[in-house]
Amino acid sequence: MIVFVLRHADRTAADDLSAAGLRRAELLARMLGETGVSIAYRSDARRAVRTLEPLEQMLGAALAVVEVGFPDQDGVEFHITKIVDGIKALPSDTVIAVVSHSNTVGPILERLGTGPVGEIGPTEFDKLFVLFVGVQGPPTLLMLRYGAAS
Repeated sequence: MIVFVLRHADRTAADDLSAAGLRRAELLARMLGETGVSIAYRSDARRAVRTLEPLEQMLGAALAVVEVGFPDQDGVEFHITKIVDGIKALPSDTVIAVVSHSNTVGPILERLGTGPVGEIGPTEFDKLFVLFVGVQGPPTLLMLRYGAAS
């Protein structure tokens, strides 16, 4: 299993993507478009939706998108648990993308078996984590930077 996990792209104060964020979303689609990604989890926030849109447009029906919001006061815990449980239930040869938030990316990765990944800063949008989960042994985590430095 391969899981790409990232924070939504660069945002504006109005909770949408900035011009830099739109460029980053396009780059993400170009990077992941031929990886075999078949399912994507994302939050219901506009910035997460817009980050994934170019990949959705590129892959069409070949990409199943699962929206996981933040209902009630336990919303963050619900979001993390729902995504992790969904990923763990998938076949071992699945390629997955997760577009979430600075406060949920680390916990999602940790619950998938990595160690701590460190904090994602408030203006840090260029981290892309790639998790390789084999049938045996611990998962392997690769951290990349994509697009313009932020």
